[in-house]
Amino acid sequence: MLPVYIPEPQHPHVLSDSTPTRVGDTADHSQIMSEPQPSSSKAPSENGPNGKFGEDELFPIQQAVMVHESTHLGHDPSSAVHRGLKPRHIQLIAISGAIGAGVFISIGGPLSAGGPLGLLIGLSLWCFVIWCFSNCVIEMCTLLPVSGGYMHYAGRFLDPSARFASGYNQILGGISFVCFELTAMQVVIQYWHPDVNPAITITLGLAGLCAANGISVRLYGEIEFWISILKVILMLGLFLFTFITMLGGNPIHDRYGFRFWKNPGVFATDDAVGRLRGIWSGVTWGAFAVAGPDFLSVVAGETKDPRRVLPKCFNATIFRVIFFYIGSALAVSINCPSDAPELLGGLSNAGRSPYIINMNRLMIPVLPSLVNAIVFTSIFSTGSSFMFTASRMLYTLSLHGQAPKVFSRVNRYGTPYLAVGLVASFGCLSYLTLSSQAGVVLVWFTNMTTACTLMTWIIIGITYIRFRQGVFAQGVSHILPVKGYWQPFSAWFATIFSIFTLVFSGSYLFAPGGFTVPDLIFSYFGAWFYIFNFCLWKIKGIVTGTQRGIGISVKEMDFVSDLEEIEELTERERIERENRSEPALYTSA
Repeated sequence: MLPVYIPEPQHPHVLSDSTPTRVGDTADHSQIMSEPQPSSSKAPSENGPNGKFGEDELFPIQQAVMVHESTHLGHDPSSAVHRGLKPRHIQLIAISGAIGAGVFISIGGPLSAGGPLGLLIGLSLWCFVIWCFSNCVIEMCTLLPVSGGYMHYAGRFLDPSARFASGYNQILGGISFVCFELTAMQVVIQYWHPDVNPAITITLGLAGLCAANGISVRLYGEIEFWISILKVILMLGLFLFTFITMLGGNPIHDRYGFRFWKNPGVFATDDAVGRLRGIWSGVTWGAFAVAGPDFLSVVAGETKDPRRVLPKCFNATIFRVIFFYIGSALAVSINCPSDAPELLGGLSNAGRSPYIINMNRLMIPVLPSLVNAIVFTSIFSTGSSFMFTASRMLYTLSLHGQAPKVFSRVNRYGTPYLAVGLVASFGCLSYLTLSSQAGVVLVWFTNMTTACTLMTWIIIGITYIRFRQGVFAQGVSHILPVKGYWQPFSAWFATIFSIFTLVFSGSYLFAPGGFTVPDLIFSYFGAWFYIFNFCLWKIKGIVTGTQRGIGISVKEMDFVSDLEEIEELTERERIERENRSEPALYTSA
């Protein structure tokens, strides 16, 4: 496709050139010019003709989008999801998807391996990486808030094979997370009833996830919204609990303060190599547990008024996620010594939560059970979020002919129920944890999830770098509703750091006595799975003649399709807001 050069639209609500658009600021591209202006046959330079944007010979944005039919969104009513998620849903759901069993229970693992400071440094590093990726996703997501999230952008700006590989990688990661969270549910139940059959808990949990995801996106949004409120209350409550008890407000009047930072110490070991490994443990655990921006890109296609809502959601979500995770790292290091024997064993017992360990030590009644009850709902919510993500990825692959067409069917509420059903059926893999090797299987799920998550971030980074190159090569950078900070440097840093993290995420295998073939396979399975699927679809494309070479040229990247529908949606939502007398969020020129 030939590149289309688009000038900056002049509209009373659009940010002027003197006010650069940043995360949290939005621009409105909804003006439709009545008369198109002639285009030049001469190819412009990187910044457009004569090195400037907005020359007379360039197309206005609405004229440009009219010359191309949307080939990405699809308009078949039988396969169209609904934009039923409101701003309050989006902000809390994104936080909800990032806060699960990890932040309450398995965080004890990196605390034991790295000590208080090792955990804090490692997790802070990874949170900065997530912030960098958030600045990548927001530019693509606000320009094209369509179904499929980063997978759609990978296929549009990187390579069609990247969409295929990214989609199935995300589905695999989502299924692994669902299995992990289902296992965590039965772990929490066993805190109260050690003799209960875990299969019962897993079955009921899986049925609940299907019900939450299989009816309507509005119902899903409401369920997640209220559970997310419980999560936020729980997190803030645990921070308050830490502050009060460390000052002596507990039944045994133990004013312990930062005692556990002094004894056993800020690091789990005294040697430099051991400290580095401890910090690295915090990084890899963060790669497994911390999410947010990727999920926002997935729900963009089902968000009401996405151009207005998403920038605020990105801003709010990323800083709340960072606050909760950094705060949790500090809180658990205050509550529990890194050498506590109860921390060993990871997720096999809810009593291994650093918070529960301290509550029992301080002889606080009732509160451990109350915390575990809310933790259970939090785990359910996180599993529901990943089932949602995986099913939407399968739905989008189906729309693009990269999965059986049947998975694009939706019910009358716009929910791809067959895609939800398939993801739920793979959730039955969580029954593998009922064997005598349950701990080993759980480690496999964790390793596979971490590898898939890292591949997701790597592809997001590479896709954004190519997206940015295409934007400047075609001279259309002014159409971006939002621009991230420190680009392209933050994209390069986050991508390289993620590659480094993936390569060394299995470094523990090469320690004396640490190597096993299954652990090696699952530690890097996400990377191998991605490469295999990429090559598979590329070979198919070459054989059938639908693809040539690798990658999409920056001059052929499609910044046009879907824009007409999105601009119409933005204008329609703006009119509805004005009719409701809502305050506009746009900055006047």
